Amino acid sequence: MSAKKGTAKSLTRREFLKGMAAAGAVSVTAASAVGTTLASKPTRSITPVLMRQETRVVEMWMWETEDQWRNVEAMSGLNERFPDVEFRWTSLPYADLHQKAVASLAAGIPEGLPSLFRTHNPFYRPLVNTGSIRDVTDQIASYESDVLGSVWLEGTIDGRHYHVPDDTSVLLMGYRTDIFEVAGLPTDPAEVAELLATYDDYITVGQTIKDATGASMTNMTAGATMFSNFIGQNTTGLFDEEGNVIFDSDAHIEAATMAKKLWDSDLTLDVGQYTPQLFQAFKDGQIATYFYPNFYDFVLLDNAPETVGQWRVTKLPKLNDASKRARVDPGLGLVIPSILPEEQQQLALEVALHLKLTEQGTVAHMKTFPGAFVSYIPGLEAMHDEPSPVLNEQFTFREFLGALADEQPYPRLVTSAFESDASAAINDAMFLILTENAPIAETLTNAANSIRQLQDSRGIK
Repeated sequence: MSAKKGTAKSLTRREFLKGMAAAGAVSVTAASAVGTTLASKPTRSITPVLMRQETRVVEMWMWETEDQWRNVEAMSGLNERFPDVEFRWTSLPYADLHQKAVASLAAGIPEGLPSLFRTHNPFYRPLVNTGSIRDVTDQIASYESDVLGSVWLEGTIDGRHYHVPDDTSVLLMGYRTDIFEVAGLPTDPAEVAELLATYDDYITVGQTIKDATGASMTNMTAGATMFSNFIGQNTTGLFDEEGNVIFDSDAHIEAATMAKKLWDSDLTLDVGQYTPQLFQAFKDGQIATYFYPNFYDFVLLDNAPETVGQWRVTKLPKLNDASKRARVDPGLGLVIPSILPEEQQQLALEVALHLKLTEQGTVAHMKTFPGAFVSYIPGLEAMHDEPSPVLNEQFTFREFLGALADEQPYPRLVTSAFESDASAAINDAMFLILTENAPIAETLTNAANSIRQLQDSRGIK
């Protein structure tokens, strides 16, 4: 596929860093990094671990396949950088990995632990609270201007960092050009962005598509998924920077109200995220739009390859005039158990820095997982001209990086140890709102108060 003339947006490094620093403007350290260039940065070096004759082992737990990470290993230069190291990639189901990580680290027993865990940030605060993951603040400080501003802020707890920043997730509106064409609608991204300027417009267009093609506008289940999509455009999520509960605010009430309006429109298909039913609906042309994260390129390649070339992305509709037309989700990080021997920790740190804070390491990851969006800006810039294997005449990294710089979305903060409890509470609340017409403000307040009481009873945010 080739880039469509006039639609690809090229960002200079100065413009991009400026945009990303603005996204994390609430962080003094992130703001101070604006304008720093790669040329002006001091040369960084990592103190090498003393080489031994015997083979050393670095094991990482992750939820993707071993074959995929073997490919990352081969392309990333790990074997050249660490010729005496054996890498072991242990794949565990997502939920099992995080449960084992938190439980094992809380127990403080090093036996059986890997050198690295690849973790999702909803579990970041609980992992930090175990007291058993390494503080890497000093080792990653010099990389700050090379990391997306919102990601840097997301990884900051009381001014410290406990993981090496990994992938992040940016969402735009994905739409099926074939379905839009049959409905007599424009397919150019700029025209679609204008057509879907607000969520009221989105519902109106959804009715046009339903009447013309029979396709639903999107998928939606009776829970908090759509609410989460909306709140990310106007807020930092369920908590503020200090870990205070905020999901009964006016902005959250507005998001829940729009989610209820969409639910009642009869324009959505009741199938869940990442389910076989969803991918079959894509194959059958039953869904016209999707809240499309950058990494969905490789999800569709694996699960609905029949739709390759039928998707484009554009900016999200607005809830109100202040809404950001892009949003981010919690990212990932590589954490190192601090209860392992120091030499093992140091080696794990060197490996994590090579994988996530070098161009070769991050490009290897993005080429293995098409559309994956690392946090390391030089790696992202190196992928600028990489065509999307899924999107129709669009370049994933150009589109999503451009939206980040233009919209400067709120970071999705995971600042409370009770993120999982809050997610469950808001999911239950939205189920009542959507299916039983529960009063929106009161139901959100009751859910929010349950988490505040939990925080107070434990004496922690």
